[in-house]
Amino acid sequence: MAGPRLIDTGKPVDRKYGYAPAAVVERAGLVFISGMVGWDADGHVVEGVEAQAEQAFRNLADLLAQLGLAADDVVMETEYVTDMALYPVIGRVRNAFFGAHRPAATLVEVKGLFRPGLVFEIQAIAATRG
Repeated sequence: MAGPRLIDTGKPVDRKYGYAPAAVVERAGLVFISGMVGWDADGHVVEGVEAQAEQAFRNLADLLAQLGLAADDVVMETEYVTDMALYPVIGRVRNAFFGAHRPAATLVEVKGLFRPGLVFEIQAIAATRG
């Protein structure tokens, strides 16, 4: 039985930190997506809470599209925020991204994220269409 297919986006930041942005488990029809944050393809953190949230969701959308998927294929997502007071802004961006689709979700406040300056991260599980 084949193992998961690890995705390589070709972005320098993925290789720099040595992780797969997603793992596709074909036999289960699931894609496990690594945490997406508000940085560009080279790993430069964008400034501002709203801009970071928009970039994180853009990074998620780009990865989903690479896999032939979309936001409505996300079945579970976990969001991490460094200060719950920031969430009203992030929540607006999230709601715009998902629209009427409402995946299962968890929101967690954390002391810090992977890099200084990051305030938001989203991790997801999507269902494949095959």
